[in-house]
Formats: sequence, C-alpha cells, structure tokens
Amino acid sequence: MATTGPTPQRKRAVIYCRVSTDKQEQDGESLDYQEEKCKQYSELHNIEIVLILREAKSGFIHYSHREKLTLARQFIRDHLADVIIVYDLRRFSRNFVHSAMIFEEVESNGGEIVSVSENIDNSLTGKLIRSILAWSAESEREKIVEYANRRWQTRVGVGLPVGTGRSPYGWNWKDKEKTAYVVNQEQAAVRMSLFHMFVELDMSLRAVTHKLTEDRVLTPTYARKFQEQPPDDSEIKIEHCLWRYTTVRELLMDLENIGILVVCKERQKIGSDGKRKAEVHPNRREVPGGIPALIDPVIYERAQEKLKTNKADKSHLPLRKEDYLLRGHIYCATCGCSMKPRTQKKGRLTQKGTDKSYPFYRCTNTHNRYGACPALTTIRTAPLDDIVWQDCCVLFKRIEVLQAALEAEMAAAINALLEDTTGQEQIQNIEATIAYAGSEREKYVPGSYMHNLISQDIANQEEQLARFKEEIGSGNIDKVIGSYQQRIMEFLEFLNVMRGRYEKATFQEKRNALEVLGVRVVVHEPTDTYGLPSDALGIGNGQEWFSAKEAGKLLGVHAKTIRFYQKNGTITNYKEEPFLLVHRDELLKLHKKGFLQRNTEEIVRSRVAISYSPHFNVRGENGTGVQLSKQNDWAFLSQAQVSPSSPHMRHDPRLDK
Repeated sequence: MATTGPTPQRKRAVIYCRVSTDKQEQDGESLDYQEEKCKQYSELHNIEIVLILREAKSGFIHYSHREKLTLARQFIRDHLADVIIVYDLRRFSRNFVHSAMIFEEVESNGGEIVSVSENIDNSLTGKLIRSILAWSAESEREKIVEYANRRWQTRVGVGLPVGTGRSPYGWNWKDKEKTAYVVNQEQAAVRMSLFHMFVELDMSLRAVTHKLTEDRVLTPTYARKFQEQPPDDSEIKIEHCLWRYTTVRELLMDLENIGILVVCKERQKIGSDGKRKAEVHPNRREVPGGIPALIDPVIYERAQEKLKTNKADKSHLPLRKEDYLLRGHIYCATCGCSMKPRTQKKGRLTQKGTDKSYPFYRCTNTHNRYGACPALTTIRTAPLDDIVWQDCCVLFKRIEVLQAALEAEMAAAINALLEDTTGQEQIQNIEATIAYAGSEREKYVPGSYMHNLISQDIANQEEQLARFKEEIGSGNIDKVIGSYQQRIMEFLEFLNVMRGRYEKATFQEKRNALEVLGVRVVVHEPTDTYGLPSDALGIGNGQEWFSAKEAGKLLGVHAKTIRFYQKNGTITNYKEEPFLLVHRDELLKLHKKGFLQRNTEEIVRSRVAISYSPHFNVRGENGTGVQLSKQNDWAFLSQAQVSPSSPHMRHDPRLDK
C-alpha cells in the first residue's frame, strides 16, 4: 500500500497596493485594479492571503514613513507572511537605494517579493533586472519632474498661465491646452456678491457665510466636484454649503479679482517626516491682465481696507485682562473648543451708581450656525476663577508631596533619556545605509548618472547622521537636563517664596503657575437647581399677609423677585391695595420649592472639572526624548478631585494617606 507524503504548506502572502495621488485612481493602475490582479495571482499559485494593504502616498517618500509598507515589512520580519505581492516593483519606491534596502531586508528574513506584471525570479539575473527596473523608476520620476518644470517655465516665459492645475474659483480654462481663462458666470456672480455684501451692505464675514449657506450656494470644493454634472436642488445637502469665514476672506483677498494673475504662488515640499508642506514659491510672479477682471479696483481696495480694520475690531480683546485668569485654560465640555473672554454690558448703572456689567467665558464655536456648538456654554468669571485658584493653592500647600513627585519624575525621565537606545539605533541604521550605498557607488564610473545619484543620497544621509550624533551627544543631553532642572527649581522657588501668601499672588504670578501646572478647566452645561439663599429666614406663625419687601427678606431675595413671581402667575393668593400683599401660604410654597440658583459656588463646582498636566519635557530638536508626566500621574495631587459635590471629579485614596 502506497503511503502519501505530507501535504506541502501553502505560502502566506501580504498584498501591497499603492498609488501616488487620488488622480491616479482614474488611470489604469487604481488600488482596486492592483488588488484584483494580485488576488488573481495568489489564486493561480495557491497562495494564502493574510493581509491586504492599500496606501495613497508618493513613492518618493522615504519607505520608513509609509505606514502600510512598514506593516508589510513587519509581517515578514515576524514570519507571519512569506511573500509580499505587488502589481509592479515601482509600488515599493522610486528611489534606487531605498528599493535595494527593501529587497535586502525582505530576503534576509526569509521572505520574497513577487511582481505580478513582471516575471522576475530570485536568480542573479533576476536581481540584475530588478535593479535595472528600480533605477528606471527613479529615472522616470526625474524625467517627469524635469519635463514639468521646463513646461511651466516655458509657458510663463511667453506670458501664458502655468496650466498645471485647476482653474481658480470664478473662471474656467478656455481650451484643453489651457492657454487662457474665461469667466464662469455662475461662480463669478458669487464672487461679486461677496464684495457687495461685505463692502456695500457692511456685512461681517460670518454674516456672509450664513447668507451663502442659507441660499444653498455650493462651496468652491463642491462646486468643482459637481462642475461636470450639476446636482439637482434635492441632491444638495447642507454639508455641501457649509462656508467658512476663512474661505470668504481668501476669496476677497485674491488678486485675480482685479485681473492680476499670480503664477507659482506656492510649492509643495515633502519634509523629512514624509508629510507635504506648503512654502512660498521662489519663482512667484504676478502677471497684470493675465486673467479677466471681475471686480472694480476701487471696490477691491475698499474691501482690503475693511479687512484690515475688521481684523483689529473683531479680535475680541478683553477690556481688562486681569478679569480673566483662566484665559487659554478653559474649554467647553460639549464641543471641546476653547472658551473666550467676554463682557456682559447692562448699559446702565444701578441706583447706587455701581456698574452691573460683568465678565464671563463663552464657547466661541460659531464658525457657521449650522455646524456650531449646540450648547454655546457660558459661565461667569466669578466665582470660577477664585475656585480654580483656591484649588491650586491647596496643591501648592502640599509642597512636600509636590516636590517629591517632581524630583521622582525628573530622576525617572533623565534615566529614561540616558538609557534610551532609539537614537543609537537610528545612527546605526543610517551608518549601515551609507556603507551599503558606498559599496554600490563603487560599481559605477565616477561622473556617471548612477554614481552622482548615489553620492547625493550619501551626502543627505551623512548630514542627517551628523544631526543625530549632535542630538544624542553628552553635551546636548547635559544642556537639556540642566535646562529642565533649572525650570523645576524656579517653580519650587516660586512656591517657597509664596508659601503662606498664595492668595496675595499677583495676576502674572497666578498665570505663570497655571502655565507650569498645565491647568485645564472643562465646563459642562448648567442644570436647573433650586434652593434658598444662605440669608433666608424662617416663616413664623401668626402673621398672615406680608408685603413684597417683608416676603423678600424672609426668603432671602429682592422684593422685585416677589413682584416678578406675582406677575408671571406663580403667586396667586395676593392683594394689590394699598400695595402688594402676599399670603403666608404662598411664602411657604416658595420656601419649600426654592428659587432657581445660577452662579453659586456649589453649582459652579458641580459644573467644572479641573485637571493638571505639567509641561515639563526633556525633548531634543529632532523630537526624540521623554514625556515626563501625564495627567493621570498628577491626579492624586489635585484637591479638586476630592470635592463630593462635583459629578465630574473623582476621589483618589492616595490623598487620605
């Protein structure tokens, strides 16, 4: 009887698909197309698919900054997959050296790379072909960049638009060759209406955005999206019309409004972190008459002058900064946005000559009323500022615990920084890259394209290596540690100087303490709370009728409050001759129910949550370093978390020790 051998184990594969831009999705190599071809290959060769990764990033970005590719490499290193399947080798990188490093890493860990569209094996000949294709991918990119630069420089030289992007809002391209602009009547009408509302009707930027949203005018983004096929009125959603005042301001400031075409406004640069950054183009140029004008220059200048004064007038600077201790430290619990200082003006003085205006904080998430904060939370500065500072004072008085916690965290952070091997690993990786690139450069004739290309890459790597060595050098570490220790000692010195007189600290000293402690106050919406004022008296037996003044004194409120309750129907048993008299039963009802409490200390404490997150960091210029303290580590130092009246504060048992 014949015996059957063991069934061979199926290979495990990770499918990696990448496109450079969203526009490439419309071409023949979309993510879906690549994924489908890779799946067909795996089914044909009986390969098990363990993970499918899709990424939209440029192949010129360093491969270590592409998260999906890093995950695929990690699967190979952890032996969770045996193969990485790609549609073509250009999906890995358009840098010859980077491609070689990826191939070396995968093969050294026992994995292999399969290209669906290119039948290449792992023989010496296959590796040679693979290297040629990697060089071809980088060369192709260089030619594309060179052609694009030569094309726009030629067009600008003869007075034509750059013609490499989309037309500005309000204009269309005249032809497919993009030789000139023509006015888009519908979008141009929107531009002209912006100037009419802002200049002639004297509307604010936010009022203009609200008007455009109410009239269901598509934003520039969605106007371009629906340009080929305009939607019906029923298909237009509110999200398509949510204008922002920043968009209106940019449209008002465009020089294209008066016929001046600006070419090469900015350029996109890929930083060392792999992210795109915008910067002013060195070849920025203004071409008068390069685009049809829409706005009268006089109206345009009036708009620019109003924008200057509008920015100064609407900056909402507080009248008295000393009235707003928590400015920059207070946030709305509903939407998470910061609350800004405001002043409620009553417009008159009381009979005693005292001003009835008062400062308060308000949520300012009102960019557009349709997407604004639903609560728009407000809270007075008094007694909130005093409550928060008193809470800080309790923390300051525990100086021994605070100092011990700071010294312990400082020691732990410094040890972590000294023992951190991340910088050394990065230096070793860069040195290995330089060594490999040096060996590859020796294979080419000096002065050749590949020799110069690898030399340029080596120069960049050596510059980065020098920065890392300087960053983790002993002198730099001593400097960082010394700066941090000085900051800690200055804060502890402030506590020692202010010991026993925290309540008498100046406004600037309080602000400095809030900054160092990283105080964050979150304000929740108010809830209806009824009760009696602290100066309310008991209602004795015997007297049946009370005047408004007498009733107010017994209940601890003003006589006007009694009259208000009589007018709104709350008090029903009363007499009006010769003056308002309220029956004793009505006072008993009010005494039992109480009055709506709004700004008492107990209510304010129940609405706020105070947390601390000290801003002490040991961090270098390259972003490497140690975060010293977290909010939870400091929770036990906060007396605010002991308050039983606040549902937003927690009790920590370590405070009882």
